[in-house]
Amino acid sequence: CVGWSKTCRADFREMFVHHVVTNLLIIGSSHWRFTRIGSMVFLVHDISDVPVDLSKLANFVKWKTTTIVCFVSMVLVWLVSRLIILPFVIYRAVLWESYILVSVGGLDPIYYYAYRPFFFGLIGVIILLHLVWFTMFIRMGWLLVSKGEAHDLSEHKKGEEQLQKQHHTNGKQKSS
Repeated sequence: CVGWSKTCRADFREMFVHHVVTNLLIIGSSHWRFTRIGSMVFLVHDISDVPVDLSKLANFVKWKTTTIVCFVSMVLVWLVSRLIILPFVIYRAVLWESYILVSVGGLDPIYYYAYRPFFFGLIGVIILLHLVWFTMFIRMGWLLVSKGEAHDLSEHKKGEEQLQKQHHTNGKQKSS
């Protein structure tokens, strides 16, 4: 974590990389006329961010049933939009169909061949980050089902460590 920050999110590194990559995709797709790529990445992220925020809000206000409903919808929307549509529809189209822009004269071949690997790599990094966060969601769901607790694992590291210590201490007290 950054040296000047006393509190840091558990997924700080992933969020940092995500924001750098996303900004590079936005700027690059606008500058090099890959606006369809940028627009689709935006659309997938915007759609799946709604249930994420609703789930966090319901958890914050301690509405357990609403938290569960929002969490399940979040996982389903995330799975469909970021782990199915993004890699198997959008990324596939970028890999195999983006040459059409060159063939119809919509893009200079020099730009296309120079920056195509750049976009392949950036979208690939975002897909990998989505997999990391999805595993985090599965862990949160497991905590919700097994222990009946809703806890955001992406929140501050110190809060996560305190939660672990609290469970450890409570476990010792119960066994005594």
